[in-house]
Amino acid sequence: MKRRSTTVMIESTRKAVEGVLEDAPSFVTNWPYVVRVSMKDGLKAEIMLPRFIFKFRDVYGISYHRDYNSHIYDGTGERSHLSLVVTLKEWKKGVEAVLELSYSGKGEFWLGKTLEDFVQRIGNALKELSESRPAVEEKTEHHEIAEHVDFSDPMSVANFLAKSRMVHSGLHVIGDNGFFDLVSELRATVEENVLYISGITSDGASSFKVLLNGSRIMAIEYRGKDGVKAVKVEDEEGARKAMEIAFGIKGPYMVNVWVPVGGV
Repeated sequence: MKRRSTTVMIESTRKAVEGVLEDAPSFVTNWPYVVRVSMKDGLKAEIMLPRFIFKFRDVYGISYHRDYNSHIYDGTGERSHLSLVVTLKEWKKGVEAVLELSYSGKGEFWLGKTLEDFVQRIGNALKELSESRPAVEEKTEHHEIAEHVDFSDPMSVANFLAKSRMVHSGLHVIGDNGFFDLVSELRATVEENVLYISGITSDGASSFKVLLNGSRIMAIEYRGKDGVKAVKVEDEEGARKAMEIAFGIKGPYMVNVWVPVGGV
């Protein structure tokens, strides 16, 4: 078994770091070498590890669990096994995260350098995602407004939009499993943490609505040829279903983005 580790200092709160780590599908999506992520039948990630002229590719079923200080991601593939343990220690000026990556299976002998790069880049992703989250110790008024949004209740949506303003409108082509690429693109220009994103195809046959707090989906609705799927996320199972719906959104959409600004 090959093991590689790295340590990163994160200038954020422990709660913000744990918020990133606990959202396993979003966190894994931001790992390097991840080709595809699926939420069908649990969290699965297709990972391609390059070394010389070879590419060691496998699909891992990933389970997540945690103890007091550590967050563990255990991936079982057809030809290999991969696990990541992230251990946190809180300091006065931030949070220290120690990441230890273990790999066994096909290509194990060749992948030392690749695994070193893999764990370092996962650490960098954790740092960037955590430091981009606002302080979350206290709920903001905007967060409290967003918590009441439920796409099965039109009045809750109307109330939210009455206290919001549109900050973006444009045509976007969403690729396979590309919804969070769209979110990253939007967040590059929109600073607010709470976002309401809607999209509709030119023929009106498909549409979606998503409410986000940071990288966390709070509510989502998707309308397509198979009908309507809607989830208000209130627990881990709701989060899994919401991610599954989000990963199924693809194609050209006219996308509009609103942010809460208060109001009566």
